[in-house]
Amino acid sequence: MGVRLAMKKELMGLDNSGMLTADDVREHLANSVKKQADQDERGFSVISKFNDTHSRLVSGDATRKTKLEFERHRLFKEVLYTRKSVDAWLDSQTN
Repeated sequence: MGVRLAMKKELMGLDNSGMLTADDVREHLANSVKKQADQDERGFSVISKFNDTHSRLVSGDATRKTKLEFERHRLFKEVLYTRKSVDAWLDSQTN
């Protein structure tokens, strides 16, 4: 993790909050996929789908329903996801 990202996360107060940045979600997805050794292509697909969803949310196009619960940080305006919704979304994508 870079110094800028670490400082930004510290300033946002995300430690033990249950909220994840997009980079945290990607890392969580990658680690979950690594546990399933025979699903390399599936892992790429899951991360790609998340990136697509995240891009739509950042641009303000939230017309499609998604299981990902999110909110924008008040100061940094960054999209943050709840860990619970990320896990539920991952389960729906891998099953």
